[in-house]
Amino acid sequence: MKLIFSILWALSVFGASCAAQSVCRAELADAPALFNLKLGISPAAAQGVLGKDLKIKNKRSGEYTFFQNFIERKAPVSLAGARALYLRFYDGALYQIEIFYEDETIAQTPESFINRQPAKFNLPLEAWKIKYGIAEINCGAFSLAADKFLNPHVELTDETIRAKVEAARKRD
Repeated sequence: MKLIFSILWALSVFGASCAAQSVCRAELADAPALFNLKLGISPAAAQGVLGKDLKIKNKRSGEYTFFQNFIERKAPVSLAGARALYLRFYDGALYQIEIFYEDETIAQTPESFINRQPAKFNLPLEAWKIKYGIAEINCGAFSLAADKFLNPHVELTDETIRAKVEAARKRD
């Protein structure tokens, strides 16, 4: 009986550790920086990172956006390798960073993107999921997705603020 109990206990511990490996639980502060931009920073802080050319537009009440493509002109040094940048702010905080990269700048497939990220972003490799050509990890406080439908594309999102934005849009 003790042997069976010990085996069941060991299996439950092993199962729990395997389950823990396949889930990403991280705080917003643990979200990676993209081009030195961190989720939660203010528009002024984003402007400090990207320079004075950052012109943020009021989209709706509390929502502000910045979009710039670098198709006809080269990206500044601070955004080297970017083809387009889209920043979304809500109530004074950056909640989504969307970047389209030049083809040669970043991994070409979701699988190769995932395999390059563990050391760079410190996110658990086992927690990534690939579906319909999109690699995604949801860490509770934030999510990160990567795909290559046209150009390599990465989207980092503060999930708490995204929920607030969606609720505000439904009210309007």
